[in-house]
Amino acid sequence: MKRLGLFLALAAIGAPAVGAREARSAPAPATEVSAEEFAKLKNDFERLVQRFEDLAAENARLREAQAQDRAAVASIQEKRESAGWTENIRVKGDFRYRYENKDVDLPGRSDRNRQRVRARPAIIARLPARTEVGFGLATGGADPVSSNQTLGDGGSSKGIVLDLAYVKWQPLDDLYLVAGKFKNEMQRTGGHGLLWDSDWRPEGLELLYRRGIFFGNALGTWLEADGSSGSGEIFAWGAQGGVDLPVGEGLKLKAGLSYYDIPVQGENCLFDAGDCFGNSTDVNGNYLFDFEEFNAFAELGFSVLDLPAKFFVDYVKNDAASANDSGYALGLKLGKAKQQGSWEAGYVYQDLEADAVLGLLTDSDFAGGGTDAKGHKLSAAYALTDAGKVKLTYFATERQDSNGVENGGKPYDVDTLQLDFSWKYK
Repeated sequence: MKRLGLFLALAAIGAPAVGAREARSAPAPATEVSAEEFAKLKNDFERLVQRFEDLAAENARLREAQAQDRAAVASIQEKRESAGWTENIRVKGDFRYRYENKDVDLPGRSDRNRQRVRARPAIIARLPARTEVGFGLATGGADPVSSNQTLGDGGSSKGIVLDLAYVKWQPLDDLYLVAGKFKNEMQRTGGHGLLWDSDWRPEGLELLYRRGIFFGNALGTWLEADGSSGSGEIFAWGAQGGVDLPVGEGLKLKAGLSYYDIPVQGENCLFDAGDCFGNSTDVNGNYLFDFEEFNAFAELGFSVLDLPAKFFVDYVKNDAASANDSGYALGLKLGKAKQQGSWEAGYVYQDLEADAVLGLLTDSDFAGGGTDAKGHKLSAAYALTDAGKVKLTYFATERQDSNGVENGGKPYDVDTLQLDFSWKYK
């Protein structure tokens, strides 16, 4: 009907007027429209009307689609609200069962066989404004570098301790700030614990930076905050930076430098006042040196027979010590026991002098823990499932006894065999 009305209006304007026969002999006025021109004008007008109608239909379809989208968003929001806090909470953790045999070649020492478990559940909450809060528990006791719990003692109840309690905030796309008791994010080259045991949870502040091939980390931690052990406040800090980049076909290099400042000279041995875990002590049994640790590390990733592989080197030197002040580790790993049926094998050689690093925080398994030891670590693992694996590790190490407190200054062997069954969940 709209088209008919418009057409009639156009015809009334452009068609010849009634009585035109009488005026045939007169010249046509300049405004008269020919039949051909009128037909063309009519066709153009019809096309324009059709275009308007198409646009109106398209607009109606868009409005309907927007209404459907709004309804879908409202439905999702309603489901989230009905689900409550569970949408932003996840549970993660791991469990490990270990058989361990340790042979210490000292007079009066016999082999030690232990059955041990480690369980570390954690609750992670994602909050608005790119914020994460974590809370985790672990088996074990107060040892800062071990969550292992030895079984036995008549099946007695075992201890549960605080493992994680932190907030993690991301103010910028490449920057993270962490506060509380948290996982140590400083690089452990090759996954080896030359400087840090993997179980150590710093207490303080951590700054993480990741952008492209570059990374940087900074750590500030209170090793002693209230003087309860007889020491004053001990605040340690460290910083590191490096690159993680491809260097050729199938090759990837991660390398960097670190510095750590741990001011403990003259202080009581941390955690255990009678044991500085290989570090030198003065006549009062206190730390003889501070630890101003310069650390350089590199890790090269490549492939062998379509298997992932990596070679790493880690070096540290304590600038505050006058002797026995350096250490290094070299390692090679082939394969990765991650998906069911996959496997891995590894080898590490380590030589860590007495005052190269703070003995309390280094690998607690190598030579029984602490510094002043050298030797070999061999391991092999097989993934039983995508979440679980079995791993066999053997340490053939020698403690140097540089301070003469265990074997009159004579080196002695410490050999350790570990069989682990472990599972992760998240």
